[in-house]
Amino acid sequence: MKLTTPVEIKPLERRLTYKDSIMFIGSCFADEMGRRCVDRYFDALVNPFGVLFNPCSISDCLGLLEGYGINAEQCSFIPEDVIETSGGFCSFHHHGSFSRPTAKEFLDNANSELARSSEFYYREGWVVVTLGTAFIYTDKESGMVVSNCHKLPADRFERTMIDADQVYDALSQYVAARPERQWIFTVSPVRHLADGLHANQLSKATLLMGVQRLVDRYPNAHYFPAYEIMLDELRDYRFYADDMMHPTQQAADYIFERFMDFALADSERPLLVEAEKVHGMMQHRILKQGTPQAAQFEAQRTKALESFLEKVHRQQ
Repeated sequence: MKLTTPVEIKPLERRLTYKDSIMFIGSCFADEMGRRCVDRYFDALVNPFGVLFNPCSISDCLGLLEGYGINAEQCSFIPEDVIETSGGFCSFHHHGSFSRPTAKEFLDNANSELARSSEFYYREGWVVVTLGTAFIYTDKESGMVVSNCHKLPADRFERTMIDADQVYDALSQYVAARPERQWIFTVSPVRHLADGLHANQLSKATLLMGVQRLVDRYPNAHYFPAYEIMLDELRDYRFYADDMMHPTQQAADYIFERFMDFALADSERPLLVEAEKVHGMMQHRILKQGTPQAAQFEAQRTKALESFLEKVHRQQ
């Protein structure tokens, strides 16, 4: 008797290892998967502009990362990019988490992160793109598709839904530019209930069709079915958080396990298991500081981390 409909996923032919760099960019689900890779000591960078939801904004930010490596001065953020919001100073390229109390502080931080992230982007490795929605918001004044409206007046923006061709066009140039880089695309399982259930399904379907065209065209583009896993294998409201939109931590953990089955080389499994044990030790809270037992445990976990990192370093 089958009580679920498992999503069959064929593992990648070329698979990632601890020697590879991995950039995660896109929706809050990219944060979830990226954070789990960081916790397991992969060479990972997560959302260098903060959370991004739509393909056009993701494309814009990929262009900044690529362009900065060619002409840093031309691609750096300037005072004209800065907007003032209720949360401080930010830009339409960034999530609100980048807001700072002054325009100078924002620019200093944004350009520092851009330089660091562009260097990371140019490494030969993997980019994992998580698309959240096909709806875009365009600033009527500048004509720019914004990454975030920053709670500015709604009448400042025009809301539209792009089509599958536009999803493809927004992302294909970056996949085509560097055939040696591997790209994994996924559609976020987070439901955008504010759009309405029907519009949410239309949006997700548009993203799926656009990504499928990428995968069909480019051998270095791959699709991981996070959306399908959530809807089919985890078809139960107990796997949704209280907001009924986001997966629970248990659901996200399960999807991450499936992602590792899909993407990670079999030879790296022992390192992954060891990384999870080390992370568990590092997260353990020592209640009685200053005792011999605490000092002994601190020494043990420091040694475990150093031993693990040395194994990773020997691979590189």
